[in-house]
Amino acid sequence: MGYDTKEEKVSTGSEERAAEEKKAAEEVAKEETVKEQNNTQESESKSKESGEEASKEAVKETTKETTKETAKETGKPDDTENKDKKEASEETAAEDKSKKKPRKGRIFLIVAAVLLCGALIGIYFGGAFYYREHFFPNTAINGIDCSNQEAEQAIDAVQQWYTNAYALKIVDGDGKEQLVIKPGDCEMMFPVEQSIEQLLEEQNEYAWVAMMFNKVSREHQISVEAVYSQEALRSSLQGAVLFTGDAEEPQNAYIGEYEEAEGRYTIIAEKEGTLLDEEQTVLCIEEALDSMRGELNLREAQCYVRPEVDSNNEELQERLEQLNRIVGTRITYDWNGNEEILDGELIHTWIILEDGEISLDEEQIAAYVAEKAKAYDTYGQKRKFTTTLGVELTLPSGAYGWRTDREAETEALKELILEGAVIQKEPEYKNQGFVKGADDIGNSYVEIDLSNQHLYVYQDGEIVLESDFVSGNVSNGNTTPPGVFGLTYKTTDAVLRGDNYETPVKYWMPFNGNIGMHDATWRRAFGGEIYLTNGSHGCINLPFNKAKEIYGYVSTGFPVICYYY
Repeated sequence: MGYDTKEEKVSTGSEERAAEEKKAAEEVAKEETVKEQNNTQESESKSKESGEEASKEAVKETTKETTKETAKETGKPDDTENKDKKEASEETAAEDKSKKKPRKGRIFLIVAAVLLCGALIGIYFGGAFYYREHFFPNTAINGIDCSNQEAEQAIDAVQQWYTNAYALKIVDGDGKEQLVIKPGDCEMMFPVEQSIEQLLEEQNEYAWVAMMFNKVSREHQISVEAVYSQEALRSSLQGAVLFTGDAEEPQNAYIGEYEEAEGRYTIIAEKEGTLLDEEQTVLCIEEALDSMRGELNLREAQCYVRPEVDSNNEELQERLEQLNRIVGTRITYDWNGNEEILDGELIHTWIILEDGEISLDEEQIAAYVAEKAKAYDTYGQKRKFTTTLGVELTLPSGAYGWRTDREAETEALKELILEGAVIQKEPEYKNQGFVKGADDIGNSYVEIDLSNQHLYVYQDGEIVLESDFVSGNVSNGNTTPPGVFGLTYKTTDAVLRGDNYETPVKYWMPFNGNIGMHDATWRRAFGGEIYLTNGSHGCINLPFNKAKEIYGYVSTGFPVICYYY
């Protein structure tokens, strides 16, 4: 029985072990199934399985030790070894079974991967095929969205955008809008086909995957040129307000009026006006359309009719220079002791500007000279004179005093003005007094008292010489004429000639034509009433020594005053 009992116990232990082994096998199978379903967690599962196996081994070892110790203590037989053998056999069988199951999972995975790769490759090449004919997402051409568009669609989009957006605004010189030209006005088109097709051709279609996830905008810039009908443009411009409104004619630059404050002339600048040069304007509009400019300023483009003469005109500048040279003239006259200043203030009124030629009004110049001559000339005027004996007389001028040569001075003045002279001068004279001023006799002169036949020589207001003389024979009509004269000249060793005489003299001093003072060595007496019946041919006959002395005091122009009373 004891055998039976032992056998029964052994049998009962075997069943328990079999149940445990079966349970372990089921757990292993379950773990393998989880591993197949969760490929991504395979390594983690393996690590976990290894840890569990290690734990089981540790438990087994502990159980073995405990069993052995118990057997020693109780004296019962140790069946651990048998149990180990059985477990090893079962584990081997389980491992063989587990190896078969992963092999089937791997095949499934490989097939799935192959199918997935095939699908991905198909999708990739399908996308590449699509983007060979379409632009990538986020693609813009000149700022116009062309995402996923074919070339033709992109061309239409770009052309339509420019057709709607482009316009040429034409403004006048003040920036005021005059006209707006749109593409429809001139049948304008925008041939961008080649540029857009080239962009698409240069696109790498195989990079479409990266482009799908790259949200950065891809901007392309192409050159857009306009093509339009010149005939249509000119036709639309024919009735435009540009050429039909009221326009201001241009004004040439010219020389303005004399500016008294500045003492000169200046150029008044040209004025452009608003009259357009139609041909030039059309050409400028065409150029603006060709370059697709947004605005055309008519003044900046020089579309207005230009004045024929501008401020820089060479002839105008030369004329200005000549005028300012003329009015820059300044002549300070010493006119018989009187200062007269002639400058542009008066001269500019004498200027004649005709057909671009500058001349002077000679009549006005002559009038100016005549006016000053009349004011300051003394020649031909009667003079008040007080004799040495205190008699106040009014004497005819004779041939003495200041007389302007009006014709010569007019011509000289005209030339000086044209030269722009700045000088001090005296006028041209025909006759001159001995001193300047209204009292041109001064205080040095020869006083010939014909009534008393007595002569006085004054120097600086003092009598330096007196002498009797014999004047012209009254009885035969050779009376010496009265008046104020100036010494014509003086000379020595002259021969006096007349109708029936020829007389040599040592000192000859004429003052009134052929009448003069000279020595008369043939006479023995002077003064008294000799002149009434035995006088000269009109000259003043003097003693030799007196004639000599007078000769030393006088000079050309020296006043000679002859009078009766």
